[in-house]
Amino acid sequence: MDKITRILAEYTLDIDYNKLPHETIHEVKRRIIDSIAVAFAAYYADPVIKSRRVASLYTSSSGGRIIGTRYKISPDWASFINGIMIRYHDYNDTYLSKEPLHPSDMIAAAFGLGDSLNSSGKDIITSIAIGYEASVTFCDGGSLRKRGWDHVNFLGIGSTVLSCKLLRLDLEKIQHSLSIYTVPHASMRQTRVGELSMWKGAAAANSTRNAVFASLLAKEGFTGPFKPFEGEMAFIKQLLQGDFDTSVLTSMEDKKPPRRILDTYIKKYPVEYHAQTAVEAVLKLREQVHLNDVEKILIETFQAAYDIIGPKDLEKWDPHTKETADHSLMWIVAAALVWGNITIEHYHDIRNQHVLSLMRRMEVRVDPEINEKYPRSFSNRITIVTKDGRRFSEEVEYARGHPKNPMTDEEVEKKFDELTRYLIPRDQRNRLVQKIWRLEDYTIEEIIEETVI
Repeated sequence: MDKITRILAEYTLDIDYNKLPHETIHEVKRRIIDSIAVAFAAYYADPVIKSRRVASLYTSSSGGRIIGTRYKISPDWASFINGIMIRYHDYNDTYLSKEPLHPSDMIAAAFGLGDSLNSSGKDIITSIAIGYEASVTFCDGGSLRKRGWDHVNFLGIGSTVLSCKLLRLDLEKIQHSLSIYTVPHASMRQTRVGELSMWKGAAAANSTRNAVFASLLAKEGFTGPFKPFEGEMAFIKQLLQGDFDTSVLTSMEDKKPPRRILDTYIKKYPVEYHAQTAVEAVLKLREQVHLNDVEKILIETFQAAYDIIGPKDLEKWDPHTKETADHSLMWIVAAALVWGNITIEHYHDIRNQHVLSLMRRMEVRVDPEINEKYPRSFSNRITIVTKDGRRFSEEVEYARGHPKNPMTDEEVEKKFDELTRYLIPRDQRNRLVQKIWRLEDYTIEEIIEETVI
């Protein structure tokens, strides 16, 4: 194999629960609570229903369960559907660097594969911590987005080492798992261009599914291509055009305990992360300006936000799907002005005429000073000009949930309660959360059992 594959495999093999920092263990539990919460919020979403309907045709007596059900299906399919649920509302955690990522997408593999193995809570925590370490670190090394490839390619690397850890694979089989995942499963950025489809919320789930599939094959001795990362036609050359800083892997090569999960951000609002600070700026402006007085809205942002959720795609100015709306900076700002704190229910009204009218009064531009600070910070500055010529401006640098403005455990539990209360009885919700806080004392099967509705 190659050096990168070896570093990842050796790190996966070396790290065990006893080497995890206390704060890493605690943060993994917070992300599991958050992931189950956003998954239940999507339980009746159309893509989830459609994929669950397919899976229900192929249930078996063994395998992993879909969150909220007793269906047992193959671990890769369970990971796929759980992943769609976690990702659907764009409400799970985020990391932004040279490449953006939603790392908790990989927790779907911990549920789907871990449930089929009846993995211990300690193994689940360890595997998630290792998976985050790998995927988040890769985001610092190079940009897939700039070359037309999707960030979920990095997610799958973390999902693969997570799966390998749960399967207790040896060094050679971990390397082959990484190869079987990496070479055949390159995902294109076209998923996130123009009018967005159901696949926007499924691409990450598919990457995780492919990772589980690759690991299960390697477990039985199936071999993958030679030099999957550094070969002449491999990942680094093909997807990154050779532009990858391998020095970011030094901490993993040195076997330092996993801590990268602490660098990632929990979402307070169900919108694409680059717009989180825009929502908070608007909430401040709503206290100063009456909606009927708004004449013009100026959004000043950074280049990544402009490119990903800004005015470049004409469809973002006139969204017709939920997936497009939650990736439209203009829609998000207008919706926050109309409704205040955006919730998932507001996506049932994406064609709201008050929102669309405000969007027609907007200008969006990149501010050089704001852009220079990215990705160290994620400022959005919103300025409202009123009909009588007054100007009101607010800028927010770190949204609630960022490590520099973290959500408390109580806030994480509140988010869980708000998103699950219509599906899970209070006693069951309380048991589930308390068991996750003491996950090291349980198996993942016992946790998944508490999600059944």
